[in-house]
Amino acid sequence: MRRALVLSTVVLLAGCQGQAAEEDAAPEAAAAPSASASLDPAILARDAEQKRIWAAACAADETPVFTCTFKDGKRVAVCGAGEGNGRYRFGGATPEIEIDGGQYTSVMYSGGGESQIAFDNGDTRYIVFSRMVRTGFDEDGNNLPAISDGIVIERGGKFLDIKLCEDPDVLPVQTGAANAIWEDEREPFTEETMRADPPGNE
Repeated sequence: MRRALVLSTVVLLAGCQGQAAEEDAAPEAAAAPSASASLDPAILARDAEQKRIWAAACAADETPVFTCTFKDGKRVAVCGAGEGNGRYRFGGATPEIEIDGGQYTSVMYSGGGESQIAFDNGDTRYIVFSRMVRTGFDEDGNNLPAISDGIVIERGGKFLDIKLCEDPDVLPVQTGAANAIWEDEREPFTEETMRADPPGNE
């Protein structure tokens, strides 16, 4: 389910950049089950639980834009709080870091694309990302793409760390919601997200 969710989100980014249909994308739309899946109570229950998790990451008057939990149990969330303003939260039950503002960018690649949202705290920059890249070809065409979500942390303009989401309930960057909050800068804030790609990937 996660792979299909992220794939559909980034494919919309790569194929429908700036389209009205993408601007309407939201966690509810991204999580909507197919007609056949909607008949399965287990899938319906799973879908409802995902929506609950995403909504819990943000306040009632905020829009979930991105959220996931890391291996150490810490959670990151980006929530929309009005035009031009997002909120970045990181930590456990009580946020350790909370930053207002943010900038958004989306870029397209051959066979994929990426969305990044950057928040500055002094000389430290936190960049959440959702990324899909081509991994190669075989006789049947493209191999399955590599999909990743996480945070890159930079300090003084230099790479400090990368944390990758390990969460079946990840909410990848919602491009429609992000476009409603920020102007798209259309240039990556960092190239360090390549560290999330499989070894040897070009």
